[in-house]
Amino acid sequence: MSDQNNENTQGSSAEPQVPAGQPETQTGSASTQSAQPQPAQPQAVPSAVPAAAPVSAAVTKAELKAAKAKAKVDAKLAKVREKEAQIQAKADAKAQAKAAKSKKIEPAPTEPAKPEAASTDAPAVPDADSRSAEAKIPGAPAEPAAPAPAAKSSAAPSVDDAAQRPATEVPAEGKADAGSLPAPSADAAASAPQKNGTSPAPSTASAAAAAAAVQPASPNKPAPEAGKAAEAKAAEAAPVASKKTKGSTTSAEQADTSRAPAAAQKPQESPKAARRREKLERARAAAARDAEHSPTRRKTGAVLLSLAAVLASGGLVAAGSLLAPSPDTTTLPAAVTSLPAGDALSVCASTPQLLKGVDGTDPQFAPGAKEISSNLRSVVVSDLAKRIPGSTFSALGGSSRQTLTERIDDAEASESRSADDQGLTGRSAKVSTVNNADGKQLFEVQPLGQLPSIGSTLRSYQAKDGDLAGLAAASCQVPASTWRFTGLQTTTGSTSVLHLANPTSTSAQVAVDLRGPEGPIDTSTLQNVVIAPGEQRAIVLGGYAQDLSAVAATVTSTGGKVTGYVQQAALRGLTPSGVDLVAGNASASNTQVIPGVWIDNKNNSAKLSKDNKSLVPQLHVAAAGAQGAGYKVKVLGAGGEVAASFERNLAASSNATSVQNLDQLAGGYYTLVVEADAPVTASVKMVRGADPKDASDTAWAVSSNPLAGNQVMPLSANGTGKFVIAATDADSSIDAVVVAKDGKLQKTQKLNIKAGTSTVFDPRETSEDAQAVIFSSDANAYIGQVILGSEQSIGWASMPAANAGREGIVVNVGG
Repeated sequence: MSDQNNENTQGSSAEPQVPAGQPETQTGSASTQSAQPQPAQPQAVPSAVPAAAPVSAAVTKAELKAAKAKAKVDAKLAKVREKEAQIQAKADAKAQAKAAKSKKIEPAPTEPAKPEAASTDAPAVPDADSRSAEAKIPGAPAEPAAPAPAAKSSAAPSVDDAAQRPATEVPAEGKADAGSLPAPSADAAASAPQKNGTSPAPSTASAAAAAAAVQPASPNKPAPEAGKAAEAKAAEAAPVASKKTKGSTTSAEQADTSRAPAAAQKPQESPKAARRREKLERARAAAARDAEHSPTRRKTGAVLLSLAAVLASGGLVAAGSLLAPSPDTTTLPAAVTSLPAGDALSVCASTPQLLKGVDGTDPQFAPGAKEISSNLRSVVVSDLAKRIPGSTFSALGGSSRQTLTERIDDAEASESRSADDQGLTGRSAKVSTVNNADGKQLFEVQPLGQLPSIGSTLRSYQAKDGDLAGLAAASCQVPASTWRFTGLQTTTGSTSVLHLANPTSTSAQVAVDLRGPEGPIDTSTLQNVVIAPGEQRAIVLGGYAQDLSAVAATVTSTGGKVTGYVQQAALRGLTPSGVDLVAGNASASNTQVIPGVWIDNKNNSAKLSKDNKSLVPQLHVAAAGAQGAGYKVKVLGAGGEVAASFERNLAASSNATSVQNLDQLAGGYYTLVVEADAPVTASVKMVRGADPKDASDTAWAVSSNPLAGNQVMPLSANGTGKFVIAATDADSSIDAVVVAKDGKLQKTQKLNIKAGTSTVFDPRETSEDAQAVIFSSDANAYIGQVILGSEQSIGWASMPAANAGREGIVVNVGG
């Protein structure tokens, strides 16, 4: 507090104390102080009234809330009292006016009350001597008298007296007017300065007693009873005041609620007003109790509310589990996240070489011939704006990069264009042939307009001498997680080497499973073959499946995707019996379509197979499951299905391979369709030769996927290639565009293929220097390239898959 408030404190010499049992003298007349509201003055407290213990200025939010509630109740009670006082004053004024007119009799004076602070009777009235001698309280300024407003008094005097009585006159009738002088409030008492800087807050009972002691009686006004009310209010507020700490700011507010005017006699109240007063008293008492117990109730209520919330949530969960409908058991396919198109990549097989080292996963190879021709022919097709995408060859690890077509700036290449700078729309292509590229090569094509570009590469090999004499061809492959191979042989003189490569940036863990003519083959040591990024592995299958004429293999990769093919070669004693690059089959299914099956004429087949019955065309069907599969075979030619005599009940045993000879077929181009009652894979071994003493050659045509969208397939750089196109279940319409050596596109040819037929398309009939063909189909056509070379050689290549750029990633969440 300020130093000014500390000047006069309780018990100081500057402020006289009032002896117990005597009324305190009042400065000025009662009408003067009741007419003008006085500022808060330091006021003497009787010595008989003990000072309340100091309380703390720090209060809790709950106490402040309770104090505000009590203040509201006090305000309502004050309004009720004021209204009752006004009603009573009007009634008294009317009664006095009526009595003055009729009898003009003055009311008899009452006996002076005992000078007790909390008396239940009327407060003491000073005698004539004390009224004549006015004593000033030291330090109290004298102020001019002013008439008191009616709203501020609890009872109004009569009209005649109010008009004629002087402002400083003390009435001689001896009646005390409690409403003429405001009672000292607890706020004023709380604001009394102390020497030590603290502000003691007197209790409610003490404040009421002090107010009754210092107020003189006012004439012509019956005052409400103050003693009992003050005691009751003090008793209600005492527990609250005792719990407050030193310096509490709410003690003054609580003391103010116990304020009551000194009364000489009890006013007459109506039953309705009494009930209202009783109701307000009960509300005030409840507010006091709320202030005392609110912290405990708040904590308890928070705990109970949290417990109720937990129980309610548990009930909702239980109700949801009982009432919720059962989920649909339909399993939806995993969603694939679409990624922006990137460079399309594929891996090309290496040049066939003779197996030299021991069996295992790291064999040694040596050249198998002196005169060989090994080539990679690639074709890339422009967009409609005639922009040629960039393309390169590189070693599998990314080294020795060779540019085939210049790369377009990435920002410009990402723009979608449908016409060139002159506004013309069209396409062009670029053909590149690379010779003597022996190792595995990685072929990359740049996307245009954020879409994968059209482009592919074909490896072709031809040797005229050595143990690997013959013709072989294979399309470069897009990496995949699963590869299946059918028609492998490990008989005496035959070698089958599985080549795997990992072109991705993630290590691949590969498992290899083999199935022979009688069932599964133990490959426990091939279940965890790790292939690092940019690395390759070669696995000699003869080391696991020995002396078998029909072997099927399944390769499954975890992690990075891999590419795979099988290099297969055979010798009949010292005579070469063929070389080939066996491609992977289509996925195992109940229907397998093998386009591009070539059958030699029967005279050559009879001569060649006279001493070796295995040198005939054969169909190999492998069951992909433990239940085995029954199947039937259809042979499609240019005129439709060709009659062929097969056994009625063809079947492949559990995880085994079934073999059927095709020497009954006449020479020509066919498509074979295998229809089974369980998933299978299939392939056809083709043989070309006329004299058993001379070299012969073999090639494997494998089951293929239908062509979807646009794709280009180069023609083999060795031998002469022709395309066999088949439609199985429905008619198919194909647009074929031949690409010349200079990259110009020839006129589009429409190929209409009826269902159940197989057609041969020779690009050289359109252009003598044909290098590739762009095919566009409605996904109902199967295409394979049959390659015939000199010296009784044959090769086969599958239609490459359409470029996909970066493939979508399947993400399993929570599984």
